[in-house]
Amino acid sequence: MTADTGAPLDETYSLVAKTVREHGISTPTIADVLDALGITNRVLDSRLHRVSGDDRIFFGAAYTVSWVAVRKGPSIVAASPSTWQEVRDFLVPQVVDGRGMVYVAGSGPLVTEAALAGGLSTTYLLEQLRFEGIVLGGAIRDRDVVAQSTHSVIASNFVPTDTQGAYRVESAGGTCLINHVLVHTGDWVFSDGNGTVVVPAARLHEVLTAATATGRTEQDVLRRIRAGERLPDVIDEVGTI
Repeated sequence: MTADTGAPLDETYSLVAKTVREHGISTPTIADVLDALGITNRVLDSRLHRVSGDDRIFFGAAYTVSWVAVRKGPSIVAASPSTWQEVRDFLVPQVVDGRGMVYVAGSGPLVTEAALAGGLSTTYLLEQLRFEGIVLGGAIRDRDVVAQSTHSVIASNFVPTDTQGAYRVESAGGTCLINHVLVHTGDWVFSDGNGTVVVPAARLHEVLTAATATGRTEQDVLRRIRAGERLPDVIDEVGTI
């Protein structure tokens, strides 16, 4: 996948959007399918929640930014390496069109006491670069700006402190770690009111096919319950819940 959205990503995004829309696929359905396929460690920490936008599902191919804590170098009198030059890549200058992609940033354990983004950067990423949404493995700041956005941002909490002097960007467009979940650029991110799930790029079509079948089964079970059938009897028949 290239940074500038090209035809293959456009076509894949259109296919995913059509599938999600027509079959009502949700993150619980995707999580169940991942479990059934033996794909583990794909659900992000439940402390990450929607801080802007509504609970409708959004999705896209991940574009990752990896942050690392700043440590002292060989000289204790040297300046700490967390200046603009060491963090500027969090604004992913190599991306000119984020349509079809989700911006994902992390630094291993959730960063809850320093913001991985703020009002200016999220506005830029969502409105100028047109990412489908933002997923942060930790805190954000500028609640007054962020909360007014109609675009979806996922974060752990608001905090006034930024990352200056404490973190630097290790890489962009590679991988990032959010707690135990390693996200590769190109993996597919799905997020709704239930939480956020990451699907490995190579398994996307397999997962969507299985999720479509699961969604049909769940809709049929729901219809039968509403028609008066007993749920235990239906589950005995279809073998899922």
